[in-house]
Amino acid sequence: MAPWKAKRLSFAARLTVARLVAASLPVYTMHTELIPSGVCRSIDKISRDFIWGDEENHSKFHLVAWDRLTRPKAQGGVGIRQTRQANLAMLAKGGWRLLKDKECIWRELILSKYGGQRADLDVLKKIQGSSFTWSSFSKAADLLKQGCAWNIRNGRRTKFWSDPWILQVPLKDLVIGDMPEDADEAMVADFVRADGSWRTELLSGRLPHDIVNKITSTAVDTISQEEDSLFWAPAADGRFSTRSAYALLTDQGQQGTDGVWKEIWRLPVPERVRCFIWLAIQGKLATNVMRFQRKAAESPCCQRCTDHPETVLHILRDCAPAAYFWCRHVPQPKQHEFFSDSHEDWFRKNITCKEVSSTGIDWPGFFSMTSWLLWKNRTTASFKGLSAALSASSLTHSIVTKTKLWDDSWHAPELFLNQKRKPVERIATAVGWTPPLEGWVMLNTDGASNGNPGPAGAGGLVRDSMGRWLGGVVANLGTATAALAELWAICYGLDLVWNLGFRAVKVASDSKLALQLIQERHDPTHPYATLLSLIR
Repeated sequence: MAPWKAKRLSFAARLTVARLVAASLPVYTMHTELIPSGVCRSIDKISRDFIWGDEENHSKFHLVAWDRLTRPKAQGGVGIRQTRQANLAMLAKGGWRLLKDKECIWRELILSKYGGQRADLDVLKKIQGSSFTWSSFSKAADLLKQGCAWNIRNGRRTKFWSDPWILQVPLKDLVIGDMPEDADEAMVADFVRADGSWRTELLSGRLPHDIVNKITSTAVDTISQEEDSLFWAPAADGRFSTRSAYALLTDQGQQGTDGVWKEIWRLPVPERVRCFIWLAIQGKLATNVMRFQRKAAESPCCQRCTDHPETVLHILRDCAPAAYFWCRHVPQPKQHEFFSDSHEDWFRKNITCKEVSSTGIDWPGFFSMTSWLLWKNRTTASFKGLSAALSASSLTHSIVTKTKLWDDSWHAPELFLNQKRKPVERIATAVGWTPPLEGWVMLNTDGASNGNPGPAGAGGLVRDSMGRWLGGVVANLGTATAALAELWAICYGLDLVWNLGFRAVKVASDSKLALQLIQERHDPTHPYATLLSLIR
C-alpha cells in the first residue's frame, strides 16, 4: 500500500485493497498474540492514508471519519476492520476453543499448565508469570463472557439467577424487588416439573412478564443425562465466529440498519459509481463549500453560477447543466417534487425508485451513472477551466450515450446466458391435504409468532387415512421466534400422537426450516438442541 500505488488507483480500488490486503496481513499473529496498541494504530493509519491517497509529505482530505468507514455496509460504512477489535475477536476464538474443543492436544497442554483442567469462563484469567499466549487469551475473557450463554439441556448445571442463559445477562439483574434467599444455589432444574413444564408460580412477580414468557418457551429435558453447555449467543446456530465476536465488540448489533445502504451496494453500476453515491448521499464530496470550510478554496460558490454555494445537491441537481439534463428526463408531473426535495430525501427516493427512465434503463442505475458523470464534468471545469467542460446540451447527449453503453455492457452476460438456457417449464400443482397410507396417521402442525421473537402459539391435529379427526393440541408458548414455534408445534403434536397410541405417523409442516433442523445433525451448542433432541 505504497503512496505511489494509491495515486494510480481509484477510491473504489483503494477501498478494495485496504479491505483485502491490510485486513489479512497480521491475521496469523492476531489469533495467538495481543498486538500492542501502538502497532494497531499504525496499521489503521496506513489503511486510512492509503484509502484517501495521502502521500509522504502531502495529506489529502479524509472525507469520511474512520469510525464511519469501519461500520458494516448495511450500517453506512464500507466494512473496514479496526485492528485492535479484530485482534480481540480472534483471541476470543482461541479462548472459545479452549472451552469447547476437547479433542485438541494444545488445549489439554495449556489447561493442564494454567487452568487445572477446568474449562469454564472463569479459567481465562491473567496469571502472574504465564506465557504471552495465555496472557493474550485472558484479554479476550470479557468479550467471551459478554457473548456466551448457557444452553439448557437437563438444567442441572446452570444457576437460574446468576448464570446467563435466557438472555446474555443474569436474571438477577432483572429481579423485581428482593432476591430470593436461595438464589445463589438455585438451578434451572429447580424451576421445572418432571414433565418439562415450568413452575411459573415461582417466577410471577419476581421477573418482568416478557421475561417469564421467554422462559416458558425454553425446552428442558428433565430425564436427559446431557449437561447444560455454553453456546455463543450472538450466532443463530450457537457456534462461535470471529465475525459475530467483532460485531459484538463494536456494538454493530445494537445499531439499526438502513435499507438505503443495501440498495446503494446493490446498484447495477460499476463499483466506483457505488462508492461515489455512498459519498454523495452523506454530503462528503470535495465541493467548494467543503473546501472553503477546510480553508482550501477562496470561495464556497459554484464556479459556473458564481452566486450559489456549491453543495453536492447544487452540482448534481440545481446547477445549470444538471438542471438542463434532469428537465429532459424527469416526467413533468414529478419535476416539482424532484427539484424541491431535501438532500437526503432526493438521494433516497431516486436510489430506491422502481421505475424505468426514458432511455429504458432502470431509474436507480440511470440516476447513479448520471450523477457520477455530472460530477466528472464539474471536476473537469474545476481543474481545466469552464471552457474544457461540456455545455449543457453536449453533456446531455454524452450522458445518454454513455449510460446506454454502460447498460448494454452490464447486461450483455445476462443476455448471453439467457440465450443458452432452455425456457423453464412451469407446472401448476394443486395443494391440498393428502391422506396417509392405511394404518398410518397424519400429524399436521403449525406455529406462529407475532414478531420474531414475539407472542407465540402452536397447534396440531391428527387424522387417519380416511380423514377422520383423532385428536388435536394447542399451546401458548409465551415469547418465541417463528422457527421455535414451529418446532414446538411438532413436539407437542408428536407427544399427542404417542399418548394416543399411534406409532406409524407422518408429520406435515409448512416450515421448511423446522424440517431441515430436525433432519440435520446439529452441534449441542445449537440454541434449539434440547427441543430437537426431544422431537427426535
